[in-house]
Amino acid sequence: MLVMGDSILWGQGLRKERKSWWRVKCWLEEKTGREVKEDIRAHSGALLETPPNTAIRFRSNDKEVNQPLPSVNQQLDEALQSYRDNRSSVSLILVDGCINDVGVSNLLNAAASLESLRPRIDAHCRGGMTELLRRIVAGFPNAQVLVTGYYRSISSQTDDNAFLRLLVNKLARDEEGAKESKVRVLTYKEMRQQLIAISEEWYQLSTANLANAAGKVNQELNENSLPSRVTFVEINFWPEHAFAAPDTLLWNFKLGSTNLSGFRRIIVAVSFGTAAFKTNDETRDERSKSCKETFKKPKGVKETKAEKEFREESYLTCRYASLGHPNQMGALVYAEAIKGHLQSLLDKAGWLRDTTAFAQVGQ
Repeated sequence: MLVMGDSILWGQGLRKERKSWWRVKCWLEEKTGREVKEDIRAHSGALLETPPNTAIRFRSNDKEVNQPLPSVNQQLDEALQSYRDNRSSVSLILVDGCINDVGVSNLLNAAASLESLRPRIDAHCRGGMTELLRRIVAGFPNAQVLVTGYYRSISSQTDDNAFLRLLVNKLARDEEGAKESKVRVLTYKEMRQQLIAISEEWYQLSTANLANAAGKVNQELNENSLPSRVTFVEINFWPEHAFAAPDTLLWNFKLGSTNLSGFRRIIVAVSFGTAAFKTNDETRDERSKSCKETFKKPKGVKETKAEKEFREESYLTCRYASLGHPNQMGALVYAEAIKGHLQSLLDKAGWLRDTTAFAQVGQ
């Protein structure tokens, strides 16, 4: 089982035994009576596509540390090289990707317009994923490929008081520019509604595009008299499961670490970086250490102001990287969705252990 993609399939903030891919591995072993060897190449922050001339200042071997590279396409390159002599041994591939190419910051920017986001989502979640899937099915001729979708981060059920700090900071940054350009500054209500609209558009459009990519590659396989091997897995997170919603399935802040809630905590934490704000995920302490080591000031190197700001911002982003990712229950929902599609493949893919010989011996 080969797992490629970004922080969602990696399982940001989760212990191994609670990650969706680990649950799927254990379930497959139970159902098939065969050992499943996992190869996990997904990591936090991974881009789907590899940008040209991308320079990476900071590197880490900890997959919890969000880094754009290796991209999912590069993960595939490395996997093709690793299995170059036995690519048919890969039976199952779990893959996701495209949210980091669209840009999480764009999806959390109330000033962004839906019109500006739609082409980006189309380009990466449909175009980019289609190209990746073509490469996957060509490179691994025996593999069933499951593409997992994304979810709404913010909904109408996200804590209504959670945007105050975001608004204060955003308005403070944009007020002067808005005055100069004579663009009216959005009110709190307008910004909240825009963020909800962006999140809903992201969920609907990314879901449609990823499903389209899977369908397109299956159609191309069929046109070449080959069976369909790509399945899109939609994730049923509803508005009540969004960030800071009543029944959230996403990591938040640790209770008791502050009396603030929702996005107020996010913005305060990222803006001021105080140790008083802690996430409630399972790998917080280990990730924090890795982030500190990765983004520490290089010895003997004189930083420019811009370089220092980038490094410090990267450290804080890394430290709070679990926020908005599936928690234990969220990862379970992912695993169940994947298992639901795999159930029908057990016989079709020939994964069940043949027990005929054992039965004959016992007769």
